[in-house]
Amino acid sequence: MTDEEITIAITDDDDAVREGLAAVLDRPGRRIEQYPHGYAFLEATAEKKPDIAFLDLKLPQISGLDVLRRLQPVPFPVIMISAHGDISTAVEAIRLGAFDFVEKPFTPAALEAALTRALSESGKETSSVSLDRLTDRERDVAQALNRGLSNKEAARELDISPRTVEIHRARVFAKLDVRNIAELVRLLSGISSRV
Repeated sequence: MTDEEITIAITDDDDAVREGLAAVLDRPGRRIEQYPHGYAFLEATAEKKPDIAFLDLKLPQISGLDVLRRLQPVPFPVIMISAHGDISTAVEAIRLGAFDFVEKPFTPAALEAALTRALSESGKETSSVSLDRLTDRERDVAQALNRGLSNKEAARELDISPRTVEIHRARVFAKLDVRNIAELVRLLSGISSRV
């Protein structure tokens, strides 16, 4: 990023959460815009796009996932926030174009890390990583996680123990150089769009 001011949009129906996020993220060189619901956010972004957005999953009137659907293709990094997240919802958010998924309660460090990562990585070409470096079982686990299955669900489907899934998951993350499910889904989506 340059030294220019960046605009951060925060959309959450809870005033305290919105104000708390704004207080944590407010720094010199940043302008914070706050929206109490998805329609207000969509209306504002139709005129002027933010550099990045924090978007609550459970909003009144229109959900965060529906906001993502209306933004297609998503023109700026969106970090989904929720106290009600599960793996399948996080996977769906990433497939709809969200950059990351952060669960409440979050720490200032987690928010800042997600913001920094999104701003530095958005716009970069998808890595030319190949699944060839994975074993067959690791590839099976990666695909199960990519479909939104939990470790237990993947274990049942693959007829292995949840602990074995955890071991393969750790190896997949290390070999593909990803830190979480969101990055794995984004990576695998990029690979499938090139084939």
